[in-house]
Amino acid sequence: MTVRKLLDDLDATWYSKLNPRWMDLLGDYAGKEFFIIDGDSVIQKALNDPLLALGNSQDSSFQLLHAVWSVEQLISEFVTRRCNSEIVFFECNEDLTIYGGEDTSSFVVSSRRLARTVLKAHLERLPIGVKSFKAPSDDLWKSFVNTKQPMCILCNDGSQFATVDCPEITVSAVIMQRLFVFAMISNGVAVVSLDGTEFRGSKILSFVYEQNRLWASRDNLAPLLRQCREEALKCLPEPGPLRSSAQPGTSPQDVVEPWLQTAVERYLLSSPPETTNDALFTVFLLHMVVLPHIPIVHRSQGSITLHPRLESKVHNHVLPSIFDAMDGGLAEHGCQRRPDVDGRIFLNMVAFFTQTPNPDAEFAIIFGRGPANDIESVVTALQHHEEARRLLSSPAALSAALGRWRSDEAQSATPPSDQPILDLLPFHNDVFDECLKPIRILAESIPVTDTSGVTSSSSTTVGESDNASQRTGWFTNTTTFTDDQHWHNRRKITEGFQEKRLVLYGERREDDRPLSAKELEWQRKKRERRQQILMRDIHRHATTLTGAKGTPLQRMIIPLTKRSIKDIATQKVQPVQRRANPPGAQATSKPRKEPKLNSADKLRQRIKDEKAVKTLSESEIWWKQQLAQIDKLTTTERKEEYLSRVLKNAKRMEDPWLKTETCLYRIYLEVCKWIADDRGGDPPVQAGYSVTILRLATEIQASGVVSDAARTSVCSLLRTLGLADLDILKESSSTSESSKKPLTFQTVRFAHRDPSKPALYPFLRLPTHPINFQLEHYGVYMDRSMDGQADPRVSFVPDAWQRQVLDRLDRRESVLVVAPTSAGKTFISYYAMEQVLRESDDSVLVYVAPTKPLVNQIVAEISARFEKSLKSGTVWAAHTRDWRVHEPQKCQILVTVPEMLAIMLLSPVLANKWVPRIRWIILDEIHTIGQQDGGAVWEQLLLFAPCPIVGLSATIGNPEEFSRWLESVQDQHGFKYALIQHKHRYSHLRKFAYTMSREPIDFKGLSTNPPATVKPIYIHPISVLLSGGRALPEDLALESKDCLTLYQAMCQVAEDSPAKRERLAKLDPQAFFARSQQRMLTQKDVLGYEESLKSLLGEWSKENDAYENVLRPIGEALSQDHELCENLPTQRIIHINLIHLLHDLQKRDQLPAILFNFDRHECEVMACLLVKTLKSAETAWKESNPQWQAKLAKWEVWVAESKQRLRAAEREKKSKPRNDEVPGDTKSWEETFDPDEPLPDFSFAGPWSGYSKAEMEEDLGDLRWAGVQGWAMEALKLGIAVHHAGMNRKYRTLIESLFRVGFIRVVIATGTLALGINMPVKTSVFVGDSVYLTALTYRQCAGRAGRRGMDLLGNVVFYGIPMERIHRIMASKVPPLSGNMPLTTTLSLRLCSLLHGSQQASSAVNAINSVLRLPQLSLASDIGRDEVLHHLRFSIDYLRRSNLLSVSGEPLILFPVVAHLYHTEPSNLALVALLQGGVLHSVCDSIDLNPIKTKRDLVALLSHLFARRLLPRIYHGKNALTRLRPPKSPSKVILPPLSSEAFETLSAHNSMILETFRGYARSYAKQHLSSLPDNVLPLSKESIPNTTSSQEATFISILERKATKAEATSWFVANSGVTDTSLQTVSDLARTVRAGLYLDKNSIPGLDELLGLDGQVVNGYVLDYFTHGQVKALVEANRVRISDVWFALQDFSLALATLQTGLEHYLKASAADSTADTGSDSDDETDDWDENPNRESVKELEPGATSTFLEKPPGVTEGDWKVYRAVVLTKREFDEKWKAMWA
Repeated sequence: MTVRKLLDDLDATWYSKLNPRWMDLLGDYAGKEFFIIDGDSVIQKALNDPLLALGNSQDSSFQLLHAVWSVEQLISEFVTRRCNSEIVFFECNEDLTIYGGEDTSSFVVSSRRLARTVLKAHLERLPIGVKSFKAPSDDLWKSFVNTKQPMCILCNDGSQFATVDCPEITVSAVIMQRLFVFAMISNGVAVVSLDGTEFRGSKILSFVYEQNRLWASRDNLAPLLRQCREEALKCLPEPGPLRSSAQPGTSPQDVVEPWLQTAVERYLLSSPPETTNDALFTVFLLHMVVLPHIPIVHRSQGSITLHPRLESKVHNHVLPSIFDAMDGGLAEHGCQRRPDVDGRIFLNMVAFFTQTPNPDAEFAIIFGRGPANDIESVVTALQHHEEARRLLSSPAALSAALGRWRSDEAQSATPPSDQPILDLLPFHNDVFDECLKPIRILAESIPVTDTSGVTSSSSTTVGESDNASQRTGWFTNTTTFTDDQHWHNRRKITEGFQEKRLVLYGERREDDRPLSAKELEWQRKKRERRQQILMRDIHRHATTLTGAKGTPLQRMIIPLTKRSIKDIATQKVQPVQRRANPPGAQATSKPRKEPKLNSADKLRQRIKDEKAVKTLSESEIWWKQQLAQIDKLTTTERKEEYLSRVLKNAKRMEDPWLKTETCLYRIYLEVCKWIADDRGGDPPVQAGYSVTILRLATEIQASGVVSDAARTSVCSLLRTLGLADLDILKESSSTSESSKKPLTFQTVRFAHRDPSKPALYPFLRLPTHPINFQLEHYGVYMDRSMDGQADPRVSFVPDAWQRQVLDRLDRRESVLVVAPTSAGKTFISYYAMEQVLRESDDSVLVYVAPTKPLVNQIVAEISARFEKSLKSGTVWAAHTRDWRVHEPQKCQILVTVPEMLAIMLLSPVLANKWVPRIRWIILDEIHTIGQQDGGAVWEQLLLFAPCPIVGLSATIGNPEEFSRWLESVQDQHGFKYALIQHKHRYSHLRKFAYTMSREPIDFKGLSTNPPATVKPIYIHPISVLLSGGRALPEDLALESKDCLTLYQAMCQVAEDSPAKRERLAKLDPQAFFARSQQRMLTQKDVLGYEESLKSLLGEWSKENDAYENVLRPIGEALSQDHELCENLPTQRIIHINLIHLLHDLQKRDQLPAILFNFDRHECEVMACLLVKTLKSAETAWKESNPQWQAKLAKWEVWVAESKQRLRAAEREKKSKPRNDEVPGDTKSWEETFDPDEPLPDFSFAGPWSGYSKAEMEEDLGDLRWAGVQGWAMEALKLGIAVHHAGMNRKYRTLIESLFRVGFIRVVIATGTLALGINMPVKTSVFVGDSVYLTALTYRQCAGRAGRRGMDLLGNVVFYGIPMERIHRIMASKVPPLSGNMPLTTTLSLRLCSLLHGSQQASSAVNAINSVLRLPQLSLASDIGRDEVLHHLRFSIDYLRRSNLLSVSGEPLILFPVVAHLYHTEPSNLALVALLQGGVLHSVCDSIDLNPIKTKRDLVALLSHLFARRLLPRIYHGKNALTRLRPPKSPSKVILPPLSSEAFETLSAHNSMILETFRGYARSYAKQHLSSLPDNVLPLSKESIPNTTSSQEATFISILERKATKAEATSWFVANSGVTDTSLQTVSDLARTVRAGLYLDKNSIPGLDELLGLDGQVVNGYVLDYFTHGQVKALVEANRVRISDVWFALQDFSLALATLQTGLEHYLKASAADSTADTGSDSDDETDDWDENPNRESVKELEPGATSTFLEKPPGVTEGDWKVYRAVVLTKREFDEKWKAMWA
């Protein structure tokens, strides 16, 4: 079998089925985790650059300097993004580098081999870690993996080399690379494609291959893998020894390093004497000596043409021999200095000697005095070689030897002339002209002096005169567009609605008539009913929300202020004054003077005191009655049970005296139980009783009401326990009535009155020292406040950081709050809301939430908290992309998502009327700014915010850095700003992993005991040291018990080191807390102890061999039973144990719980599995249980006799007089019995106390009507729910409410519940591993457990995840926030629209001025102000050339098509080019004749723009589909290429883009960088000479004359002859710019990817689904995950809808323009196109779902009308097929 066939089999059997995920390596996957980069893959990426002149079969160049720059540039992409990475070389991978060129000729192979050797040596000298190994089987590699625990490796898979016609040796190298990928994945190191990597702003995007995708088929693949390896090795040469670049004993100042001496010797010995060859070798050595003296600008040479036979000799014989000799010398000796070779300088030198016969000049005249001296030194150093005489040592000898090869054709390519920079088109706008003043565009056209006559309707547009005849009918209308309508429909933003007809395009009606009055009334009632239902749901949602302490929210009624925003513009904000300090609140640090009471106040105080005495008397009577009942009970257990019922009387328990008495009695019962306990002396039992007693004593102290008798009794007990030194109950100076009362019951005697006597009960004591006892057992109950002090502005006792936030809000200052989940951030938003509601009646606060579920919750919470009767408008409104509640512009609190607020802030109409009213913008979960999708919108909100902002987040990896940028933005807007951090959670998170059974175990009900094989294993936080890291993340918190066990583990390590023992002695708990002996320890004390332990551990970790001697022993000591956990469980094992996991959590009282799995489909599978298991177990129990069978039989008899009972009841009713009827409840158990109702033993549903069965039936009916699937409703009945973005919104809202009331207790969710949703749980469970389980998502999801005020502790469970992975997740650090380049071409257009439509409103002008004056616009880069202005000016020029912008900055009619699809740039701009170029008209011209083909062609074209889902490189090549597509699949998989017409149109447009932004780069470089050299390598900072002392030397002068000139292009890239004007793609322009110039290809609307110039293959999933409509085919053939299908298709549907809406804007404007030209009155016609006046308060916004045109409007061309019709019909058919997938 050939190697090609083996490769095809390997791909079809295994590699093509890995189904990688396209991810952001930093933001979504690795973050700050350690990963490695394959060094050979880096070199391959550099050597395969088509711009690099090295190793090309048609060119003898060897431009090593360019290659070095490329490698450094690639590595610097990772370094500048602060990746935690190292480079790793495997000698087994060198084959793909060497044989992966254009061909395998001797020149190409030797060139690539030498380049690899030099580049590898150069990388080893860079300030990054570089390691070398022989193969993945190398023991050193295995040790490296165990120590460093890399998360993934970035490498190539060889697909780019495996072309159809490549030689067998290359195919063999590709096979070995595939096997390398297999080895990495199977050993737990995920693989990320380096060749497919894209650097977008601060993000690194690529394909990630998961480990668990491979494991199941590993054994089956073994024979094929073995055969592949054997056959591939037959074609490849034997691997050499492990190379090293080290060169001991050699001075860097040596003239000729040993490697070069060896290379010379090898060449001379291997090559027979031959005059020409010896001369060429001599010239090669000369060029190496002269290179350091040649300025880098002179090394920018074009290709050289020599005599054909000499060229052949150089290319095929001499250079390969030289390169092999150099490679051998480097392999043997290594090098101290980077070898420098420049093939074009060498060829120029050869040409020089061939063209200069017998020169009389010396080397000093030809090269200069310095080079001549070096040449003499080299000749002297090489004289000892026997063959050294063959080296020609004079110019004359060289000319004599090479002169015979003189040729008139021998010349170098003529350097291109310096082409002028593209002239900018005229542009005049007052605001932008002022902003652009600081820059002076050299190429800007001189503006026309008089522009007063230019109007918006007659603005000159590009090409209007030249191409009008050719472009007639192709969307050429250039009317100015005013953005005053909603994006989702055509309703005016500020005007009322008027009646219109909505007709589905293509729908046939009996008559074309307006709706009748009856129909309109029916529609109005329908809308009112929908609103009533929604408001009912919101109100119900609100009633389930609770405050910080789990109590229902109390609605606050705020009166009208009768003030407007104008009235408060100059007033100072008054702090919100609320209720009095809460009970138990600490006094402020400054004691306040008691106010003098007047007579009325004295009377009120007296009444209050009398009422308190009366309440005390009533409570005492009631309590004594309860004690009398308790005394009648015989056992302690029954007394406890009765007391627990007493404590549920919440109203009674509000009395502090009664609360104290009940606590005292509970202490009494605990002591009685302890005394009676046979195991009372066991340490665990002692600890349990002691903790309970101590908790109750602390609770008594907190009540503030303690009688002297109670204090005496409790203190005596504490002394007995050994806590005499702890001042828990302070002596009171109170003389109140309650303090003098005796105990209401007789306590048990637990000690002698004479302390000298032996203990009455010796076991009544603490098991350990009080300090150790508190650390080990009492940590959960310690006081957790952080400098808490009462504050009248809030109803709780705020910590110090919370008071700082309040102070900032009162001063109207922007603030960024970074605090963990459960720390107490929620109140901040509602304090600001209350502030806005109280200060005026039209001020606005905007709350921005990242997800729609969070929007729903915030809306419900606002509804529950605030009430205000406004004369016009509402308190709140909600606005997302697909639904709206109330009017967003007529509310005081708007809750929305970032995309909608960005649209509103850039809306011209709102700039005057709404934006000035905004007082606050609250950005919740602000860290979302770093996400791949949507992050740029958050950045734009911060840049354009017209008011102070409040940023909230729990997970920002670089708060200080992000804060510095945010502060600069706020300062530019004129707002003060502060960063407030709080680093500690209120409640700790305790982590567990669960063991599993490998075989199924029957589930027999929740009342039984869980199987012993499924149990939790505690994970100590410090056990993460086993993951290989030495630095612990800051937020890796330790409980007090963890601190104690860590100290004990450190003691074991320090046994053999006196120095360590001495340092550690200071951290002995009893010594460390010596000053705290007189009081209870607090959480703040433990934090100090934790910090000291970690600090010492950090010092130890810096020692040599710290991992082996310190970290691993400590980690192992704290990892008890970790080996019991399954290493890599299969999906089957995870599924069969899932019910037992929940069963165990139920038994441990750790429900409710959220189970997180990041695959939507898997969430549903697990829910169905649980339902099936519970139902099966319940059925089996019912069938085998005789009591149930008997009860069921009785009920069936009762049902059978129902008619008889009914008749008997009727007879009895008739026979009895009416006055004899006695009302009463005579229902029997049969009447309420439902045999189908889930039994409590087989259901996780909570009690029915907060949710009735009638309510459930009503809810289930609503869900059925909403289309919720049956399995979801069955799960709901059992207390199980699924929550992800694909579930019905009504269903999601319902389960959130039912979860809070306690009915649903198990929710299986993706990350939708990770962002701030108020669903407090006891346990967060991570089910199964996932690439989306990152440092960020781990913290967000885990933070759901243990909310402040509700839980003392949260639990985090890892289920089905390997322990190594758990350690890595826990040790991971949150990645730093990164941003995007926010100033895109589309945004520039929208800013122009904002100015024009708002008539330069002050808010619009201020926003633009502030942004364009920022010193650093983007969080992602250091791009400066001048570059931003240049970029803006050339973006405007591009928009002018694209007929999207007029000369005065007014947006033209195609604006809505571009602006509404802003998130798809550059596809939105490509769409305009296709519209204006007539391509869509050609496609849609046959919509009437052949609609099926037309719609399919349209979908294919639009898929290139709006459905670009890339396929891995394995799908490249002619036969890829034959190998990889499943047999008989209806999917074509790969999207067909663009039609020739579309390709030519987009290519022309791309050329215009390239020239425009090439002009930007050259203009900026010429203006700002012309005097700055570009001669420093980006990473090593090595400086290449830029000047020479040999300027007058003959050869140097020739080089200077022939050198190409580069202004914007890097001088290192110019080394390969690349010039500013030779670059053919936007990608090449962006990646080759010189230092000091920022050019992000993603901020340039280049179309390289759309044209396929990057070589990527696009998945045709949308076209395939539109063709066959089969979801299964998309999953199996197109490799779209089942959980992503709906959303992928939905995105395309929304793009179609937005396109249709944009075209409707265009058609309406064209028609209006035509009507205006005829001078007719258009009022009546306009009315037909206005929206329905019966506006819905809640409206499902589906853009373009209907057509607003029943026939072609006047003024619209036939071609434009056909395009519109084709889009409407295509969308309709696509939506029918797409939505049918749920049927």
